[in-house]
Amino acid sequence: MSDPSPIGDTPIARAFYIGRYSEIIKATYEADGPIAAADIGFVVGALTFVDRVDEARAVFEGWLGKSAQPDPRTLAACRFFLGLAAARAGYFDRSFVMLVTEGFRDRHHPDPWVRALVFQGIACQCYFTGRYPGAARNALRALQAAHEAGFLYAAMLGTDMRGHSLVQMGQLHRGIAMLEQAKKQAHRLGLTNNAFAVDASIATYVTRFVPHSESLDRVEKLLRRRAHDSYSQRALLTEAAVQRGLRGRCREAVEALDAADRDALRGDTRRGKLGSLLARLWVTRWQRGPAACQELLEQAIDLVEPRDVEFRAELLGFEILVARTLADADREQRALHDLRALWRATHHFAAKSALGQFEPMSRTSAFDEDAVTPLLRAVAHRDQGALSRMVSLGLVGAIPELLGLTPGRRIIIIPSEDILLLEDHGDVIVRQRPPRWCPVLLRILASGDSSKERIVAGLWGLRAYHPQLHDPPVRTAIHRLRTFLQPHAAWIEVGEVGYRTTVPVHLVASTDAPIAEAPPLWEEIELPTLERPIGSRAPMIVESSTQLVFQRLGELELATVPQLAKSLHVSASTVVRALRELVAEGRVERLGFARATRYRPLR
Repeated sequence: MSDPSPIGDTPIARAFYIGRYSEIIKATYEADGPIAAADIGFVVGALTFVDRVDEARAVFEGWLGKSAQPDPRTLAACRFFLGLAAARAGYFDRSFVMLVTEGFRDRHHPDPWVRALVFQGIACQCYFTGRYPGAARNALRALQAAHEAGFLYAAMLGTDMRGHSLVQMGQLHRGIAMLEQAKKQAHRLGLTNNAFAVDASIATYVTRFVPHSESLDRVEKLLRRRAHDSYSQRALLTEAAVQRGLRGRCREAVEALDAADRDALRGDTRRGKLGSLLARLWVTRWQRGPAACQELLEQAIDLVEPRDVEFRAELLGFEILVARTLADADREQRALHDLRALWRATHHFAAKSALGQFEPMSRTSAFDEDAVTPLLRAVAHRDQGALSRMVSLGLVGAIPELLGLTPGRRIIIIPSEDILLLEDHGDVIVRQRPPRWCPVLLRILASGDSSKERIVAGLWGLRAYHPQLHDPPVRTAIHRLRTFLQPHAAWIEVGEVGYRTTVPVHLVASTDAPIAEAPPLWEEIELPTLERPIGSRAPMIVESSTQLVFQRLGELELATVPQLAKSLHVSASTVVRALRELVAEGRVERLGFARATRYRPLR
C-alpha cells in the first residue's frame, strides 16, 4: 500500500489553490464520512474564504482535539487561514493569537513550507494593523521560505502581500508592479481565482489614485465576472460605489452598496461592514451633502478598531469635513490633530491624503502618482480653478459641492465648458454643447412665470408680441428645450401666465469677466414675418430678420449672403429668405449671378 499524498499536494489541496472552495466544501465538509487528515487545513481555508468562519473553527478544533501529535503543516495552514479571516474581518486580537502568538513559535521550523505560512501570517497581521514596513519585510521572508520549499502558492501570496504593502506606503508603481507579478504567477499555476483577486486589488488601487474613466471601467468589468471569494467582491462593490458617486451616478452607487451590505451580513465581518459604511459616506456626501454624513459617521466610529489605520484616516477626514460644514471649529481642530498624529506614527497614504485635502499648509497629494487628492482638496476649498479638469475627467458628482451648493435638483449652466448639468440628488447628467438659445431661455424661465411676451422679448429681442405670429415659435422653443433636458422634461412646466422651471438654474460665471446679457437670437428658432396681423387691415411694425438684413445692407452698401450672415450672426438661409422678400418689394437690387451675386439697397 502506497503512502498517502503529502500535505499540500492532495487533490483537495490542488483544488484549493485554483479556488474551487465550494466544490471542496461539498466534497468534504458537507459529505458523509470523515475528512482526510491531509485535507483538514485546506477544508478550513475553503470555509474561511466563503465566510463560514465558525464552521472552519469547528473543523480545526475537532481535528486538534483528536490529534495527539498535530501535523505541523496542517497546524500552520489552519492557523494561517483562520487568522487571515479574523484580520480581514477586523478582529485583530483574535488574529494576533493565531498569526503571531502561536505562529511565531514556528518561525525557525525546519520545514520551509511551514515557515512560509508563518511569515505570511505575521505579514498579514502587520498589514491589517497599519504596520506596512513590517508587512513588507515579513512578506519577503515568506517569499524566500516558499521558494525554498517549492511552495508556489505561498510564493504567489508573498509577492501579493509585498505589493499591497508597497502601495500602502505610497510606492504605487512599485506596488502595482509586484501585484502584476503575483497575477502572472497565479495564471502560470492555473490559479485563476487568485489571479482574479489580485486583479481586483490592482483595479481598486488604480481608481483611488488615477481619476480616469478607464479605471472605473476596469472595476465594472471585473464586477461582471463571478468572484469566488467574498472579500474581493466586497472590495470591488464598495470601490465601484465610491467612483460612481464621484461621477454623478449615485443611484447606481447605492445599488452597489446594497449588494456589498448583503454580502457583509452573510459573515461576521466587522471590517466588511465598516468598508461599506465608508463607501456609503462618500456616496452620501455627493448625494445629500456633508452635513448628512453625521449619522453614518457616528456608526462607523463605533465600529472602527484603533489599529485599523486606513479606515481611521478616512473617518478622521470625514470628521473634519462634517465639523467644517457644521461650523464646529473645536471638533475640526481635534480631528486635524488626531490625523496629524496618525500620519506621523504610520506614514500611511490614507492619512496623508486626508491631510492633503484639509491641512492648510499640506502638500495636496499623498504621493507623486496621486492625482485624486488635489481634486478633492479643490472641492473641499471651493476652488473653481479645478472645474475644467473635473469636467474633463467626468467627476461631475462633486461639482455641486465645488460650487458651494447643497446637493438637490437644479440645472447648472457652465458657459466656460460649453456644458449644461442636470443634477438630481447626486445623479448628474451632462449635456454637451447646448444650443445658444438654451441657456438664455432657461435664465428667462428660472425667474418665475415667464409670459410669452417676456420670452419673445428676451429670446428674440422683439418689442411687440403678437399671438398669431409668435405663439408657434414659442411653443417650438419650449418643446425643443424639454427634449434637450430629457429625462427631466417635467422640469419645464406651464404656469399661471406662461412657462417656468420647477428647479433652480445656477449659472457658473467666469472668474475673468462678468456675464453679459446674451444677444437676441434669430437663427436657431425662426420667426415668421407678416406685414399685417391676421384679421386686420392696419399696418403692423415687426422687428424681423428681413428688417435687420435691410438695415445691415444699408450700412455695408454692397454685400454677399455670407458677409451678411456673418455680420448678423444668423444662418445663410435666413439671409436668403429676407433678401428675396426685399428684392420682391423693390427695396434691394441683386447684381451678378452664382458666387458673384451681390446685393445693394435701393435709395
